[in-house]
Formats: sequence, structure tokens, C-alpha cells
Amino acid sequence: MNTTDSGAGDLYEMLTYLLVIIISAVVMVVWLKRKNKRKNGKG
Repeated sequence: MNTTDSGAGDLYEMLTYLLVIIISAVVMVVWLKRKNKRKNGKG
């Protein structure tokens, strides 16, 4: 049981790390798009 738990924990940690990276990338893209839109609207 302990071995399975450790494996699941490892996988979960990896998935969490991947999720964080994906969310960060999405947020960055959205923020850049909004920044560009605002700049275009002002200029």
C-alpha cells in the first residue's frame, strides 16, 4: 500500500506541476492579449 501511495503522490506532484505551468502560460497569453488590446485602443 505504501509503495502505491508513493507512486500516486509522485504522479500527482508531476500533474500539479504541469497544471501550474499550463495555467501560467494561459494567464500570460491572456494578459498579453489584453495589454495589446488596451494599447491599441489608447493609441
